[in-house]
Amino acid sequence: MCYAIPGRVVEISGRVATVDYFGEKRKAYTDLIEDLKIGDNVYAQGGFVIRKISEEEAGEVLSVWRELFFKLQEQDKKLANNPQSLFERANAIRQKHQGNSCCVHGIIEFSNYCSCNCLYCGIRRDNKNLTRYRMEIPEMVAAVGEAVSLGFQALVLQSGEDPYYDEDKLEAIVREIRAKYPVLLFMSVGERSVEAYQRMYNAGARGALLRFETSNPEVYEKMKPKSPLTPLFQRGGLDARLNLIRQLKDMGYLIVTGFLVGLPGQKSADIMRDIKLTSSLDAEMFSFGPFVPHPATPLARKPTTDLPKTLKIIARTRIMNPEAKILVTMALETLYGLDGASEALMAGANSLMINVTPKKYRRLYDIYPKRFGTEMETAEHIDKAINLLQSLGRAPTDLTV
Repeated sequence: MCYAIPGRVVEISGRVATVDYFGEKRKAYTDLIEDLKIGDNVYAQGGFVIRKISEEEAGEVLSVWRELFFKLQEQDKKLANNPQSLFERANAIRQKHQGNSCCVHGIIEFSNYCSCNCLYCGIRRDNKNLTRYRMEIPEMVAAVGEAVSLGFQALVLQSGEDPYYDEDKLEAIVREIRAKYPVLLFMSVGERSVEAYQRMYNAGARGALLRFETSNPEVYEKMKPKSPLTPLFQRGGLDARLNLIRQLKDMGYLIVTGFLVGLPGQKSADIMRDIKLTSSLDAEMFSFGPFVPHPATPLARKPTTDLPKTLKIIARTRIMNPEAKILVTMALETLYGLDGASEALMAGANSLMINVTPKKYRRLYDIYPKRFGTEMETAEHIDKAINLLQSLGRAPTDLTV
């Protein structure tokens, strides 16, 4: 099963291609592919054409999806019909503006070392009980190859803020992966220099996942304490982090950003500011998950965030941002399982993330305890995600600029 549906290029204008799939026409940038021609069969993710495929390969995939795709569309429309509640209104807006498209991205967590000491995070610097790991470039390339073989067209590469991966290494990671696999790469490596991000972009990365966590400067400073061990470019506080996100947007990155729901000290007014701030950053994808306390952090005894609160935020965000992609975070799935993910998708969300980190490392990327999917085989996780989407009339497509 593929986690995107191929389409056919029907028009090319400058750096933008128009791609037709099952009669729907979407646009995608051509920056990452050479010699694209009208009539080519392609995969697209995040608004970029990722790779060309043969007529035979396209035919095999489309033969599976052709009849199912229209059935899913009809089911999605029925589920979004006659909205009454807040969640139903949000889902109807999602269906009207996004159709039944749902992003399904993979994530590879390549290091759990972190120079930061965030109060809410299990891989914080002061957690001395955590076994640390780092993946070297050949192992990362192999992990990407495994994910691509499973059908993924877009991957997030995530780590703690690990200085071992300097500008040279980060650039080399992207360059070596892109040289071998035509996949859309989102980098989630925290606050780095603008130069580091520019080098990753030049090497072929096109997405950046960097959450601001809270729009409240006081809460931000409390949750992310600084020390002499904090790297210089991480000492600027919330404003510096927001400026970096804006610079990455100007650089050309697709931005994934958002906040934590339920941080100690967070007020109701903060949440509305959080939503508005995410919108103002012109994010490609909104990411906000519930706070999950970790026993090895100073917030171990703080309460988790309840599901209704998170669902209301998803719904309000969808109503305010009809065109946004809104992620069902792993934190939500960890607390509330696939039933929670289903409710989030029915409240306006339209993106899923599947952990494709090599299994021997997954439990060590312990940002919060008992993460969803950690002990699950990747194939099983994929099957559960695809079955969930199909039960709701959704299809794993992501073409639009």
